[in-house]
Amino acid sequence: MKKMVLGLMVVAGLLGTNTVVANAADTDNTNTSTGDVAFSSGTLSLSVVDNTNLSFGKSTISAADATLNASTTPTVKVSDLRGTNAGWSLTVAQGQQFNTKTDASGSALTKAALTVASTKVSSDSTVNTGNATLTPGTTTSGTTTNGAAGTVASALAGDGNGISTFTFGGSTLAVPGATPKLAQGYTTTLTWNLGDTPSNGATPSN
Repeated sequence: MKKMVLGLMVVAGLLGTNTVVANAADTDNTNTSTGDVAFSSGTLSLSVVDNTNLSFGKSTISAADATLNASTTPTVKVSDLRGTNAGWSLTVAQGQQFNTKTDASGSALTKAALTVASTKVSSDSTVNTGNATLTPGTTTSGTTTNGAAGTVASALAGDGNGISTFTFGGSTLAVPGATPKLAQGYTTTLTWNLGDTPSNGATPSN
């Protein structure tokens, strides 16, 4: 009876030794590989999400100075899918002064000042908002030359990637009381431009 017990103990010891040797051999079978992915460049684009007409409603003629608030909320979307981290700038320029017609023969709102203001709705990266008080251009012989462009949104180099959405419902139109006004509608033209590099004039809006 005692011999059988000793024999079992010897067998167990041998099995334990064999297991250790097998585990050590497994470490020699380790190897490595790699994974990779690539992307091609997308585009930088400006699209209209909502009504682009910047309206200031209808007001009663008055001899007092007035600052009219926008009655519509134009919304635009900037998509930067270039993958360059170059930044961008959104500018706007005013054609002729607010006028009863789009040519030089109309009656203008002399000295009226349009301020276009952007408000960030959402963005995938850091972007800047801005307010730009525009200088109207001129219309001669039916041809309109825009005034100086003002920056209303931008992204510095390294920022602005992905999709950013802005509204312009905070814009205002200041009309002097001394400016003669006709009891009819006035219009102007706004030219929007999305540039592929940053520009000055906008403030951070994280």
